[in-house]
Parts: sequence; structure tokens; C-alpha cells
Amino acid sequence: MNIRYMRNVLSGIDEIKVIGKSGEADGVVCHVMGLVRRGKEMLLMALQYDERFRQNMEEDEASEWSGAPGRPETNRTLLRSDRTNGPVLPLQTVHKVFIGEKEFEVHSSECRRLDKQDWEHLLLMVRFLNQGWRSDDMDDRRIDLLFLAGLKLEGDYPVIPDFGPNPEMRVLMWPRQVTYQVEKPVTLTVGDHYPDPIVFRDAVAGEEHWIRIHRVYLLDVWEEMENIFADPVLWEQRTPEEIARARWECEQYLPEICPRGMYFPVVEYECEDDMAVQFYSRSFLDAKPAHGSRAMGFIVRPEQPADMPGLKLKAAVIQEPVPADTVTIEAEIFQYTRCLGNGSLSELHFK
Repeated sequence: MNIRYMRNVLSGIDEIKVIGKSGEADGVVCHVMGLVRRGKEMLLMALQYDERFRQNMEEDEASEWSGAPGRPETNRTLLRSDRTNGPVLPLQTVHKVFIGEKEFEVHSSECRRLDKQDWEHLLLMVRFLNQGWRSDDMDDRRIDLLFLAGLKLEGDYPVIPDFGPNPEMRVLMWPRQVTYQVEKPVTLTVGDHYPDPIVFRDAVAGEEHWIRIHRVYLLDVWEEMENIFADPVLWEQRTPEEIARARWECEQYLPEICPRGMYFPVVEYECEDDMAVQFYSRSFLDAKPAHGSRAMGFIVRPEQPADMPGLKLKAAVIQEPVPADTVTIEAEIFQYTRCLGNGSLSELHFK
């Protein structure tokens, strides 16, 4: 980092307008610093502070300093800690911004955890401070526990609009998905003999839910790959060179994830409309994480039987390969996710 770098950072900012308003969502303090214009691009810049995340981080730091032995690392503990210790960042789901009488759609957004060496964004905060920005609810927070959100607003802006003195401000947010721990053991049998629903509870709050399995089958991902590359729509959208490159990459990496002759179990099920369930095999959960291993995502869409009334079928892939003659899988309903607010948009007002 040198003076030229700082000069380039500062020269990339054409205009700043301070807003300086705060709100709270899901227990997270959200403070809007204001608007930044770079060329004709305008961004809303805001800080987020999650007190629960701070507590988790300080507990982890204290444990490291004390030399206390941690829990043996398994996929189970790793997946649990990812859920527990991660910050909640409500502004990632903002759909629209309202400032005074003006309305803006959010084109895209990014969010980053600040760092003492992150000079680009620290200099941006200095620019806001020089313009009179103040934030009593953020002044004493550690920089590395703040998350900076940048919301790019739709449209071209030769200047930042005039909103008048002390305009009202609010944002409209898409529903946020929350993950809940379950860890209920289940024995899955390949086939469609599942006459009774399975009842499970949130491991923390004890809230009761249900799932009705429609069938369990084994997915040949190699056959799926061939179907994807044979799809005429793909050939209309990509060049032969791009398709050849993608096929080569799949053939290189897929054996690490699922060797030929092995299959991924798929669970087709129905449950409450705003919920999705995640299954893992117990052997995977209790194994040590394979650090550095590759991953590949699969989207499986179940076909809704015409004679099956009720809720829409969903599918969950257990991404641990099994042989073709597998009959039973010892698994767990490990987690479920659902949208807050019954899937409806929510408002956050800033003062």
C-alpha cells in the first residue's frame, strides 16, 4: 500500500451524500452511512453489526488463548459451527430502497467484513466522516466486527438526487432463510413404501414439524451429465468449444465426487410449504472433513404425480456416493431451512 494507491481510491469517488440513519433487523444494527457515486453508478453504503456474532468470535478467541482443547472436528461439528457462528446480514436481501419521495430498485449487492488493512473501504469511511457523518451506535465497535454492505441501485446517475433535509428512509427486503438444527436419525429404504409421515423437532426450540417421504431413489450423476450435454438448448446458448471445455472439466472432477458405478441417494418429499429439509448420511456426519476436496452442486426437480394432491414435492440429494445395490441408508434429518415472515416481504425503517 502506498500514496498512489490511496490517491487512486479517493479519485474513484465522484460524489458522496451523507444519510446517517440506523435501523435494526433480526437483532442486527444496520446503519446507513449514505450514497456514493462513481461515474453514473450509485451505491448505498451501510454498516451492519451483529452482537451475537461478536460474542461467538470472542468466545472462540478466548478458547484459543486458553489452549482449551476443542471438540474433535467432524463434518457434523463443522456444519453446526457454520450455522451458529456466522453473522446475520439482513441488508443482503434488500429489494427496494425508499429515500424521501424517491424509490430505487437494487441491481446487486455485496457485503464484506471490514479489516484494519482494508484501506479502500476505510478511506471511504474517512470521506464520509469528513462530510459530517456520525454514528453513535457504531463509534465504539471493533472495525473487524463490522460488515460493510454496498447496494448498487438500478439506473444511471450523473448526480446524486436531492432528497431534501432529513428525508425518511426505509427498505423492502426479500424473506431471509434461517437454518434450524434437527439431527433426527432415520433409516431410508430405496423405493416408495413410506405410508406414514415423520415427525421431528427443532433441536433448540423444540418446535414440531413433519415430513412425508414420497420415494427414495439412486441418481446416476454420470447419466445426468450426458443428458445435460445432449440438451439442444445448451447447444443454442454455448459454442462447441465452451461445451467441450465444460465436458472435459466434468470428466476430470466428477470421479472425485462420485466415481462411475456409484450413485447419489435422492429423497423426494413433501412438507410445510415454506420449508426445505437437508439429509446427510450418518457416516458422512461422523467422518473427518476432507479439506481441499472438490464439490459440485446438483439441482433435482421431482415430477409431481398427477394423482397426488397436496403440497408440492421437493427433493434432497445426499451427496455421499453409494453402490448400485444399496437398499438402506442410515441418515439424519440434519437441518431444515425456512423463510422468515411466512415468505412475505418485510420493511425496515431507518431513523
